[in-house]
Amino acid sequence: MLIDPDGPWAGFARDTVEDWLALLARSQPAAGRDTEAARAQRTLVLAVLRGALLDLLATGDSARATAALHLQLDLLE
Repeated sequence: MLIDPDGPWAGFARDTVEDWLALLARSQPAAGRDTEAARAQRTLVLAVLRGALLDLLATGDSARATAALHLQLDLLE
């Protein structure tokens, strides 16, 4: 786990992931949203988004990070 399960931030990291996954689910077709494949797709998008944000923070290269995000989104269509 990322943090002490009994500490003042207990559950924060997990809740943040679940919040993002719920938000991303709203962009998926309702008919297939509850499948394992759809959840895995949301997880992939979240991982790419977080990686791009870390990259942006490390390098400041917003054009490259944005291009990478657009590429990932195009691959999902």
